[in-house]
Amino acid sequence: MRDAAEEPCGQRKPTREALARSFLLAFGRPAEEQRDLLLASDWLEDLASRGWLGGRDPGKLREGLPRDSGEWESLLLSTFDVGFPAPPVPLFETHYLKEGNAPAVLHENVLFHKAFGCEVSEGDADNPDHLRHQLAFLLVLFWLEDRSGADPETVEGARRARQEFIERHLRSWVPQAAARAEKMAHPLWGSLLTALDAWLAEAGQIA
Repeated sequence: MRDAAEEPCGQRKPTREALARSFLLAFGRPAEEQRDLLLASDWLEDLASRGWLGGRDPGKLREGLPRDSGEWESLLLSTFDVGFPAPPVPLFETHYLKEGNAPAVLHENVLFHKAFGCEVSEGDADNPDHLRHQLAFLLVLFWLEDRSGADPETVEGARRARQEFIERHLRSWVPQAAARAEKMAHPLWGSLLTALDAWLAEAGQIA
């Protein structure tokens, strides 16, 4: 996703922005950095200390996960991207719609992006309702709220959009994805989606 404003270099990230970046990496495309975040860093321990992993032991959540890059990529693709008629755990909002119009939901995601000068990059295989794009959009809103010198109208607009976008387009489906992952995937992913929803509950509050 491209955004209208470049993030200033050297500026310390707020905690919520750092968490958003970590969740974006965790549910992004397969990569060694992603694997290291989940298997070799203490990020899961941090989530557990916040009470977001449902009491599960981070060490046990790592059991059985591959360290080999190729095997790691295969695991993620077979969990989130490949399957018929759908992957075991799709990471896009419209899959979990019980009522409503999928094109309208996609369009509303696009309108949120455009309202803040963002767009999904041309040629991207994922629709704008994919978790990866939704988390990237939240990062833009966080930056607009937190940057120094921002005018009050911009800050208030970003704050209201953050609350509405999280409630309408993330918390509306992430709990369902977590429940599906508990049944269909390695235990790590259900716990991680549960942690994501717990963070979103906090991030969606008006500060």
